[in-house]
Amino acid sequence: MDAPLTGRVALFGGSFNPPHLGHLALAEAARDEAGLDRVLWMPAAVPPHKQEADLPDGPHRLAMTRLAAEDNVAFVVSDLELQRAGVSYTVDTLRALNAAHPEAAFSLLIGGDSLAQFASWREPEEILRRADLIVYPRPGADMAAVDPALRRRVILLDRPLLDVSSTAVRDLLRGGRSARYLVPDRVLAYAAEHGLYR
Repeated sequence: MDAPLTGRVALFGGSFNPPHLGHLALAEAARDEAGLDRVLWMPAAVPPHKQEADLPDGPHRLAMTRLAAEDNVAFVVSDLELQRAGVSYTVDTLRALNAAHPEAAFSLLIGGDSLAQFASWREPEEILRRADLIVYPRPGADMAAVDPALRRRVILLDRPLLDVSSTAVRDLLRGGRSARYLVPDRVLAYAAEHGLYR
């Protein structure tokens, strides 16, 4: 990511282990429904709410994320959190992005399950001062349990999304089974070439 970001930008963070077609469909739905200029994909160094025993090194996940996102001119991939290392707290990332890209208005793209836990995040009020929330429903997420004041501050995506999980993809690949049509071909080729998810 060389040029400064401007306009409406959604931060889309995650382990991307691996990035799959559900991630791509979600990012495009957010771009379309929320009128975004860019979706900024941000592979986490160490996700604070999701410890994964089989997390490939950051450079591998960054490379796979770049391969997944390369066909969409509205998608940008950043290594900011990987360069910072350690646990990836969203508030720290937003502070860095606001400082580096003062002409951009940031949103945060999260799932309904994350919204339900949002109060437990580091400095949630500071996050809300720095970014709007774009939320996609997740199966099993209890949106009714979310504080109504917080629910009023979100853009809720309203379209069918692909129910694909990185965990299920990894299980398929570890079992020697096909994940074609769940993961971009170039990402599968990269994972096979580097011996990931065997």
